[in-house]
Amino acid sequence: MGIVWAYRFDAEGTPGLIDRAAIPDLDPRSGFVWLHLDLVHSRAKAWVGDQLWLPAAAEEAFLATDTHQRLDHSANLAWGVTHDLVRDVAANSDKVGALHWIIGERFLLTGRREALQSIRLIADALNRGEEAQSPTDLFEQILEYIIDDITHAIVRLMEQTDAIEDQLLDERLGEVPQRVGSVRRTAVRIHRQLNGLHVLFRRLADTHANRKAPDEMKAFAARLIQRIDGLHHDVSAVQDRSRLLQDEMSARSASQTNRQLYTLSILTALFLPATFITGLFGINVKGLPWVEADLGALFVALACIGAALLTLVLLRWRGVVGG
Repeated sequence: MGIVWAYRFDAEGTPGLIDRAAIPDLDPRSGFVWLHLDLVHSRAKAWVGDQLWLPAAAEEAFLATDTHQRLDHSANLAWGVTHDLVRDVAANSDKVGALHWIIGERFLLTGRREALQSIRLIADALNRGEEAQSPTDLFEQILEYIIDDITHAIVRLMEQTDAIEDQLLDERLGEVPQRVGSVRRTAVRIHRQLNGLHVLFRRLADTHANRKAPDEMKAFAARLIQRIDGLHHDVSAVQDRSRLLQDEMSARSASQTNRQLYTLSILTALFLPATFITGLFGINVKGLPWVEADLGALFVALACIGAALLTLVLLRWRGVVGG
């Protein structure tokens, strides 16, 4: 039915893998269950639709095809969509996928359309004997893995920013514009992801008494916000540094262009008299000097050189060319 895997946790929080052919009871007498679904599978979507006890809003969010982050809750359930990195076995992936989830008192129901990094990591941890005392505790561990991935991505951005800064100081522009652009794009993506998490869990943590939310989820949201705030500061620092690097790069590029234009202008000024002289002697009329002289071409060349030298002297005298 599209079950990726299912775990049953006993009263002590010890996990046990359930056969994927069996659908676990989402309301066990003791402990809780975690059911992870492949939302591409039509039978998985049909099974979720058959759960009449689910609020319509929770079912809609769980089966939604859009990937924007969201969070909502009732008195005894919480549900939403959280961004996670798509799992790539070959390298660190920057592609973002959506983790759909519903948390109840005795179950955690998650779903995805692409293999996700944090889900694979938590499954590996459970297979090694990691314990979870409640669905909220297990979901908090999943979010911790997501936060860890974001932390590693920010560290990589800091290292890339340092390398770009060294390259810029060494006057080796090369691929600096492309690298700065890549850093800024990644930083913006992470900033949006963190900002979405902060807004959603802040709203849950600040839920007032007139709209009840699971107390355990509210406590978890308060803990998560503290860590998100620290990462928010770090990624903002990366964004500020990348903007400064881009400004510095633009200034250095403009300076280099100005130097090139300056050199071109000087060369144009030096060759302008010579161009005038050769143009003058190219006129096919009588009366031009050295027309009949055997060394006429040499005299014209010397005149061109002399005119260029005189132009150079005048430019240095006016301070246009440095000494």
